Amino acid sequence: MKPRTPSVLFRGGYGFQYPWKRQALRRFANNTSFSTRKRASSLSTRWNTVSTSQRTPSTWTPSHTQTRCMASASSLPQVLINDMANQEVIVDFNTGTAVRYPSFWLRDHCPCAECQHPSTHQRQLDTFTIDPEIKVSSVRSTPSGLEVSWPATTDIPDTGSSATHTSVYPWEWLETHPPFIQASNKTPSPTRQTAQRTWAHVPPSAAPDNLPRVSYDAIMNTPDTDGLKHFLQNIHTYGLCFMPETPATPEATQSLIERIAHIRATHYGGFWDFTSEVNPIDTAYTNDPLPPHTDTTYFTDPAGLQLFHLLSHTSSRDPGKPGKGGESTFVDGFAAAAYLHKHFPQHYHALATYPITSAALGSPAGAFLNTNASLHGYPVLNHSSPTGRVSSPSPTMLVQIRWNNLDRFAPMTPSFPNHTALKSWYAAAREWARILESPEFLLTVKLQPGEPVIFDNWRVLHGRLGFEGKRRVCGAYTGMDDFRARCRSLGIEA
Repeated sequence: MKPRTPSVLFRGGYGFQYPWKRQALRRFANNTSFSTRKRASSLSTRWNTVSTSQRTPSTWTPSHTQTRCMASASSLPQVLINDMANQEVIVDFNTGTAVRYPSFWLRDHCPCAECQHPSTHQRQLDTFTIDPEIKVSSVRSTPSGLEVSWPATTDIPDTGSSATHTSVYPWEWLETHPPFIQASNKTPSPTRQTAQRTWAHVPPSAAPDNLPRVSYDAIMNTPDTDGLKHFLQNIHTYGLCFMPETPATPEATQSLIERIAHIRATHYGGFWDFTSEVNPIDTAYTNDPLPPHTDTTYFTDPAGLQLFHLLSHTSSRDPGKPGKGGESTFVDGFAAAAYLHKHFPQHYHALATYPITSAALGSPAGAFLNTNASLHGYPVLNHSSPTGRVSSPSPTMLVQIRWNNLDRFAPMTPSFPNHTALKSWYAAAREWARILESPEFLLTVKLQPGEPVIFDNWRVLHGRLGFEGKRRVCGAYTGMDDFRARCRSLGIEA
């Protein structure tokens, strides 16, 4: 949608020519929430009904106590320049919120080719050569965005000149890059900064015929990227995707995950290819059943995606026959968490509040613990918030699930404030484990050679039933940052 061009007001000093203009600035300067479409409409109406004799001539030069109106043909969003000690440009986008942009912050984020490298988009402007008290010389509304003229300085990279400088900030960029947390008396509607991505739950009844699938050839061998985009969109929306018609070889399997991004190596190696072992470093290498869990909870940054390909499963009694058992299980953690929040909000709060230490102690590489950046570890349910703090966690802000009861470790730093909190966590964990294995959420699939599966390890929990025989499985991890970057490169909002 093409943004509408705001009109502009200039605050030249401490007074205003007309009382309604003082009121306008107070609304913008004192309330980052402009409550609103009604208020903005009222303000715009008053603007348009000021008599010709009251309006300032176009050739008018502002004095210390006057306000200038730059030409606007309609009651569109407005931009105010508050020329006080800490100068700010204040923009009302006609969405009910006025956003404040400090002049210094705007100068630091100039998007021009002199200040930002045109290819890498890295900052070329030396932030610390900008005058901390810099103020705009003038502003102008254009269809391309807010045009700002800056006074002559020597902060332009590689020039050392004292030339004036012009910056143009696209309206869409300004809307999506607010420098301050927006205060409001209302409950804010979801924004890009707060809202979880759109997702859909694949119910257990979808197995085996109605699961998200994209064929190997569509992902790997088509001249365009439509198949790859469909593949990534499935992972992003449903949390998992199966890839039928894949050659049952490690080489073909590795090419699939590398189609997304490079492989993330861990203490298990890069691309792994294993069978059940007598003395494993992890329970996954045995033939024991595994309850639903996420992998690498003991990492500061758990693996993002995980790919499995069952290459073979033969009977130990008769290698010519297929082995029994070993069905894979998957649970959409977002759907399970939403259910927990709806029916047991106190349990949801406990799992979102109290941190848990996780550890991997069986590897010759050493002990892995998730306490490097957080001494307490991390909660089971992890949320995102514009403020960095989540006072009322809910599924709308849920971004990551860390759950592996087998890897839970006694904390070396106390996690619970008292006995009541400890008991509340255990009660919540018990209910959470019950939900994960309930028929409403537990998706059971018998993997077959030629159809690997990939899933979001921050969202989808996986497990396995016990099995008889010898299984050979290959696969790998990739990082969440790499997956999201690949999505964005194909136009998938992630």
